[in-house]
Amino acid sequence: MTFGENLRALRIQRHFSQQKVADDLGYSQSSIASYENGLRNPTFEIIRRFAEYFHVSPAMLMSSDQAYMGDDAVSVAEIIGTNPKQKELFDITKSLNDRSLDALIAVASALAEK
Repeated sequence: MTFGENLRALRIQRHFSQQKVADDLGYSQSSIASYENGLRNPTFEIIRRFAEYFHVSPAMLMSSDQAYMGDDAVSVAEIIGTNPKQKELFDITKSLNDRSLDALIAVASALAEK
């Protein structure tokens, strides 16, 4: 499942309207609808805010399988949540295509070897 599908599922499971979630978090109802419909991509800060609101991990919100709560995904989410530079890098990578991601991985790997 996508972030939007997970967000919608959590909202419906708790019997919340899009308007209630929007009001509680200070967003517009149309923003919530855009996230749920995949028309808008969340930053890590937004993922973190929704995760706190619904009392779930950021990894769960981003998981393609709601039952998956693997240690690696949770660890990555915790690291990104506490390191502003890694959070910034995460947010940037969400808009990259596969070719650009491959280039970034190559650069990061080279830097890690130094």
